[in-house]
Amino acid sequence: MSAVALAPVADGDIASLHAMLLALGVSDGVADIRTTEVSLRAALARPSPLVVAHFILREGRVAGFTLHSWKWGTFTGVRDLYVNALYVLPAHRRAGVARRAMAALARLAVDQGCSRIEWLTVAGKADTAAFYDAIGSTAAGHMAVRRLQGQALAALAADLS
Repeated sequence: MSAVALAPVADGDIASLHAMLLALGVSDGVADIRTTEVSLRAALARPSPLVVAHFILREGRVAGFTLHSWKWGTFTGVRDLYVNALYVLPAHRRAGVARRAMAALARLAVDQGCSRIEWLTVAGKADTAAFYDAIGSTAAGHMAVRRLQGQALAALAADLS
């Protein structure tokens, strides 16, 4: 298996990261991608960053990226790692790159005292589900993703007026 490592994304690499983020959005069928280089830089560069970005390096070359943030487990009482995104460039797929990147994130989570790693996946992508099954993850069947956005978000916020 090729050497795979995570390397922090530097400020000068935001354009490359953003281009891969857009490719991930297309791959996942996201119709409305609003993240810009400016908003990505602002999220990464805060004194307390909203998200942490790493390039996935395979034999020293960029093979993809990860974005993660921290969350606090309501019932575990400790910090958990939330994977916002994991993307492997097509030329590096099926070579163990995603597995090694997830292993690196798992090491980071263990080193930080996390009880778990969580993430969302696009429903209906069988290859993605098979990959995550293969690394030992399980679907949280007792939970369902709900979303409040757009006009519904604005309408609910207006209820306090």
